[in-house]
Amino acid sequence: MPHQSFLWNRLLSESAEIPETIPMQTMEDLILAKDFKRETLAVLRKPCRGDEITVRQPIILRAAEDTEFRSLLEKIHGELRELIRLFGFFDRSEMEEERILMFLPVMKRYFRLTETMTGLEKYGGRIGEIGAEFRDLRRNEEFRSAEKRCADILALRRSGILLTVSGSNVHAHESGEALKAKMENIFRNMGLEDAVPAEKHPVRATPSIVKGYSEVYRGFLEQARTYLNSCRVYFLEGDGDIRSVFPYEGEISFLLEIGAYFQKLAEIGYPLTLPAVSSEREMILTGLIDASLAKRGIPGSEVVPNDVHMEDKGGERLNFYILSGANGGGKTTYLRACTIAALFFVTGCPVTAKSGRMMPFDSIFTHFPANESFESDGRFANETARADEITENATENSFAVFNETFSGTDEKKSEEYSARLAKTMAERGTFGIYVTHIHSLTGGDIPTLAAMIDENDENRRTYKIRRVGGTASSFAADILEKYGLDAETLAGKLKAEGGGMNV
Repeated sequence: MPHQSFLWNRLLSESAEIPETIPMQTMEDLILAKDFKRETLAVLRKPCRGDEITVRQPIILRAAEDTEFRSLLEKIHGELRELIRLFGFFDRSEMEEERILMFLPVMKRYFRLTETMTGLEKYGGRIGEIGAEFRDLRRNEEFRSAEKRCADILALRRSGILLTVSGSNVHAHESGEALKAKMENIFRNMGLEDAVPAEKHPVRATPSIVKGYSEVYRGFLEQARTYLNSCRVYFLEGDGDIRSVFPYEGEISFLLEIGAYFQKLAEIGYPLTLPAVSSEREMILTGLIDASLAKRGIPGSEVVPNDVHMEDKGGERLNFYILSGANGGGKTTYLRACTIAALFFVTGCPVTAKSGRMMPFDSIFTHFPANESFESDGRFANETARADEITENATENSFAVFNETFSGTDEKKSEEYSARLAKTMAERGTFGIYVTHIHSLTGGDIPTLAAMIDENDENRRTYKIRRVGGTASSFAADILEKYGLDAETLAGKLKAEGGGMNV
């Protein structure tokens, strides 16, 4: 039967076709590439639609906060992995006898898994819907009949009724008991007994052992053959195909890893919120902090929070900003915090903020300084190529950030290329931020953000990011305004004191 996905408003079988539109470079720039397994990164590179975000958010939050739910997911994940492993033995079997014998333990594990999956029903929402699907599946008459026959055949084998050698009952003789014990050990090693732990890989039987086993347990082999033939159409080719549940392994693996990630963030004081999906073109967050700072062991209580206000819905366009200010003032941290928030939101994850609402972005692009050592011309060529790629792919519904792009060339060229790139993004409607030290880019048509310094101590960084009119001369204009001085008054004071200043 077709199954619902945990992560998408689509069938489980369709989820593999969703493209990874967020570049791997984004994961690396945001220092997330080493935090997750490749399979989890693949999910994080697939943005959700708005309706999928609202379905996924509570599931991921529950995986982070509910230990009972997480334990159930771990149990399902273990049973799924065992089922997939045993099915692989069955599917790759070159001997008919081995294929026949392996089918019973495959079915036994499958029935156990479906029963465990019904435990999801009590959680409601999408989780509950999936649990209810398996409850209905287990009520299907063909399913129930196959489960009972599987249990009956395994019970008969354990009782010794189906043990025959040349028509004689093996366990009637002492030598037969010894042979039976050996065969039972082989049976367990093939994964056909509860005595074999699910996490232990059984030793693969050789063809000669399988042949010998089939002769000793001839009656059992014939029962197993009949069972396989009776189940083939429904469980291997039809609506009950066992393989239809296999993609759940990847989805549950993602939920477990991403849930553990946010659990750790919460434990060290990072706020977790589920921003509302906005129908407007906006990204509004309050109390946002950079989730990547947790890797440095910084508690959430020690991180300075900032607000985010981006919108493009008539009037003044605030979708794209220039961010400048003093070195060490928190520009890169703010840039990374905003981008990680956008990424987590569009993948249905919690965001490290107090509250918010956002539009679903179709992709997330980043341009951070390359780590490689380039000569001046080489670095500029590399940055230009990466910037061009973003320009070609970013849409009005994308989020893109640039951190000191084109800083590896001369000032004139850097200013020219930076101005052109920022203007392209802003006019296209792309949301994002352009971090730069080029003061001429600030205070123009593109709104400006600044990393603020203490008004009473210009050497102390506040790590607060605020919108300003411009950032020339290390916020000189803002300081003048604070003390009620215009340029003409200040120039007069300086002239009177024998000094001079261009303002």
